[in-house]
Amino acid sequence: MSEEIILGIDLGTTFSAVAFINKHGKPEIIPPREDSLTRTTPSVIFFDEEGNPIVGEEARNQALINPRRTVRWVKREMGNPSFRFNVDGKDYFPEDLSALILKKLKNDAEAFLGKEICKAVISVPAYFKDDQREKTRTAGQIAGLDVIRIINEPTAAALAYGLDKAQDDQTILVYDFGGGTFDVTIMTAKGKEFKIIATDGDAKLGGKDIDALLVEYFAEQFQREHEIDLRVEPHTHQDLWDKAEKTKKDLSFRNNVAVALASGEKTLRVDIDVEFFNELIEDLIKQTEECMNQVIQDSNMNWEQIDTILLAGGSSRIPAVRDMIKRVTGKEVTRDMNPDECVAMGAAIQANIISRETGETAPILEGGADLVVYDVASHGLGVKALSSDKKKYINSIIIPRFTPIPCEKTRTYATNEDNQSRVEIEVLQGENVDPNSPEVQLIGKAGLKNLPPHKAGDLVIEITLQYNADGVIEVIAKELKSGEKTREIIMQKTGTLSSEIIEEKRETLSQFDV
Repeated sequence: MSEEIILGIDLGTTFSAVAFINKHGKPEIIPPREDSLTRTTPSVIFFDEEGNPIVGEEARNQALINPRRTVRWVKREMGNPSFRFNVDGKDYFPEDLSALILKKLKNDAEAFLGKEICKAVISVPAYFKDDQREKTRTAGQIAGLDVIRIINEPTAAALAYGLDKAQDDQTILVYDFGGGTFDVTIMTAKGKEFKIIATDGDAKLGGKDIDALLVEYFAEQFQREHEIDLRVEPHTHQDLWDKAEKTKKDLSFRNNVAVALASGEKTLRVDIDVEFFNELIEDLIKQTEECMNQVIQDSNMNWEQIDTILLAGGSSRIPAVRDMIKRVTGKEVTRDMNPDECVAMGAAIQANIISRETGETAPILEGGADLVVYDVASHGLGVKALSSDKKKYINSIIIPRFTPIPCEKTRTYATNEDNQSRVEIEVLQGENVDPNSPEVQLIGKAGLKNLPPHKAGDLVIEITLQYNADGVIEVIAKELKSGEKTREIIMQKTGTLSSEIIEEKRETLSQFDV
């Protein structure tokens, strides 16, 4: 029997990568079909005049010429029900667009390996909430992949680091600063056993925000000189974004950069040095520092207890990031991992671990025969319930933040009215006690109807929350009477697509050669 290959995929905001475990038992990055010298694929989609999608470097090149038919930064919109990208009168949702990127990676892998690929482990930011994880899984299904696990990106990075390192016990901090998201995670490694302790982050903070500051600066300089706003026309605006990204990367290894801006015959040279760049992005780097301080506090540790600092995500290459980390922690970062590739490689390692656990035939992982990962819930889970004084509704936490997963916890609640005929259970994700806080998200609802006659407080509703290894939530509500279960209902999540709709989208996507 041939060994099954399960892909590890880093579905990134600006770039994506795909890896597998090769015949030598080592994780290996799969290059794009169109350029075997590159190791990542731009997460950019361009729709040609016939409406056919093109993904990757060619799409990125088209962004300057046809910006209205090009979409990027899709990951930022995962779980956002109001986001649409319309081209030729057709709406594409974030999971549709992400599916196109995943289909491209799947096709690249099949061409490289010479066989059909059906399964994958896909990474997400540790701070992604339930709906973002669900939509990532849905995107994989639309792309024709059985997503056997959703893995947190810092966990994947740590797996890639720990595969061939010494067995000494250590405490690791992973600073993951990607194109669109930021996570910081503390974990312990005891031999080949990884245990997540605490995580923090911002799903709306990344290299794109650094680019945006440069875009504004360049545009203001040009407008001051020529009274022309380069942000108005789509193609000149896109040119600003491209030059901002290149400037950010160049200043990671150069002290100064000269940027040429143009609109028609009007031109301007803008000189920018590292010192000014560091001042420009200071507030953004400060936000990541605050997350670092929060996670060290949540873990009940101090910086002296951190042994190793790992960097993931392309934005972590910025020298100001490394300088800040050294200033805050007093430690140098580890430099023996590629921030652009480590997450995909770690996802491939996780895929191999799952294969062995389920008895599938898979390559023997060199140095990873006994790797074990224990992750945690990055957000608390609860239900909307009356406070004890019955004066207001609160977010009643059932599974606290940082509870090891998979897990299952149960709490009971009583009705508050005589002969109450129905109960609607709203499942919430977030730590704030106020259910109306913007930090608290409605995951879904479960309703019990036609309740039997009873006095207020006599009828008990038992609510069980289940957090699986993917960080995805399931809920069961039971009505208890005289100690017996009389009825059970499973939560209906908000915005979940039916299997029929997913299959229909998969069939539509299969018509495209990406």
